[in-house]
Amino acid sequence: LVQACRQRGVLISEHLAAHAFNLRGNQIESVATSAGELQAGSYCITSGAWTGQLLKQLSVPNGILPVRGQMILYRCPERLLQHIVNEGTRYLVPRNDGRLLVGSCEEEVGFDKSTTAEMLTELTTLAESLVPQLRSATVERSWAGLRPGSFDGFPYLGPIPGLEHAFVAAGHFRSGLHLSTGTAVTVGQLIRGLEPAINLDAFRVGRG
Repeated sequence: LVQACRQRGVLISEHLAAHAFNLRGNQIESVATSAGELQAGSYCITSGAWTGQLLKQLSVPNGILPVRGQMILYRCPERLLQHIVNEGTRYLVPRNDGRLLVGSCEEEVGFDKSTTAEMLTELTTLAESLVPQLRSATVERSWAGLRPGSFDGFPYLGPIPGLEHAFVAAGHFRSGLHLSTGTAVTVGQLIRGLEPAINLDAFRVGRG
C-alpha cells in the first residue's frame, strides 16, 4: 500500500507527532507537528486510540477510548496450525515462518501499554491447552497495544461538525483491518465531495 501510494506521488511522513491545529474561521489552516507546520486541502484524523485527544482540541465531543490488548509471540520449530483458531475473544494466529501469535484481551487502563504477568499467564495457559506442543516452544516476545474503542461500539466516520474539509475515521476497535477498505473508499468519497455509498448517521462525528 505504501509503495502504491508513493508511485502515485503521495508524500508519507512517518513518526511525526501532531501537537495542535491552527484554525482560521471554520477551516483548519495547518497542523503543528514535530517537524513543523503541515498544510493540506483536506484533513482526516485517523489516529486510532489517540483520536479522541485530537478531537478535544477541536472541541468535538467524542467517546473514543484506548483499550489495551496483550499478545504473545511463540517461535516454533515447525508450523503447528494451518488456520486461525478463535476461542471467545482470544485467538491463535499461525504465521508462515512458523511463529504463532496468541492474543488477546480488552482492558480499559488508559494509555498504559505495559504487559502484566497475570494476563500473559492466562494467554499462555489457553494457548498451551489448545496446542500442547507450545509447551516446548520459545516465547520470543510479548507486548501490548491500544485499540481505539468507542462508547457505543460504532466507529466515527464522517465530516467534523463546524469545520470544512475536515473528517474523522477512527474507533473501529477490533475490526480495523476488516473495515479498512470500506473506510478508505468512504473517506475518499467525502474528501472529493461525493455522496458516500453508505449512510453515515450511525457513525456521526460529534456523538458521545
